[in-house]
Amino acid sequence: MTPLPKITVVTPSYNQGAFLEQTILSVLGQVYDNLEYIVIDGGSTDDSAEVIQRYASRLTYWVSEKDRGQSDALNKGFSRATGDILCWVNSDDFLLPGALHEVARRFREPVDLIYGNCLSFSDKGTRSIVNRPPEHDRNLLSIVDYIVQPSSFWRRSLWAKNGPLNEELHYAFDWEWYLRADRLGVIRKADFIFSAYRFHDAHKSSHGGQMRAQEIVAVAKSHGGEDAARHYEFALEHVELLKKYERVAQRIKGRGLAGHLKLARMAIPALWNLPAGLDFEKLRRCADMLKL
Repeated sequence: MTPLPKITVVTPSYNQGAFLEQTILSVLGQVYDNLEYIVIDGGSTDDSAEVIQRYASRLTYWVSEKDRGQSDALNKGFSRATGDILCWVNSDDFLLPGALHEVARRFREPVDLIYGNCLSFSDKGTRSIVNRPPEHDRNLLSIVDYIVQPSSFWRRSLWAKNGPLNEELHYAFDWEWYLRADRLGVIRKADFIFSAYRFHDAHKSSHGGQMRAQEIVAVAKSHGGEDAARHYEFALEHVELLKKYERVAQRIKGRGLAGHLKLARMAIPALWNLPAGLDFEKLRRCADMLKL
């Protein structure tokens, strides 16, 4: 039998004691014999340290100390990683059963990074949907981050070539890292639900506002060139119009009508004829990325 590759999972955490135990158990509960699990806590003031200490004997390494933010915590964790395959799971997300064994199976193929599906849900029970990203498309990735972070895994050799996360970024550092990685290795979609992504009142991405939007646009322009810049400029100039489109689309969908996206666009004349070179589906994705 082929030995299991070592998989390193890093969990960054700060004041997420309400969710952290579920995250830790989801990783340890994989029953994966060649697991390296590292938890980096940023000096939480809640009960996070106590939660971590309950499982300390089963962790490869953990620390609770002040850091410079999430990307710093992750880089600190990955600097200790010795696994063949790496990933991170934030302290408000969790892995689904069988995820790591499926990851090991997928990496028998000549691939450097895989990403898969993710169960996105609200902790209030108001939303639950399986996020199924598209097959890998370099041009599309330069416009929007369709790779769902907790369902992405990569070889340590790719991390070594690509370098650490950009610690100057606070919201889009995962996307920026994927964009750099795309030039260095083979990326492939895996049709498997690897993780669950939680939306809650303190969710970081939900409260980024203009700062998050500006960071996303800066990354898009830096890596996606003129095409990305034009799509984001249009999306920013027409935020309310695109919001209206999404509201109309949801109403039509709620009535059970087929082709709700097409019908919603037909209902808004301003979206019939876009400037040359702009793709409507890309604009929708840009608006979703910005969350304005």
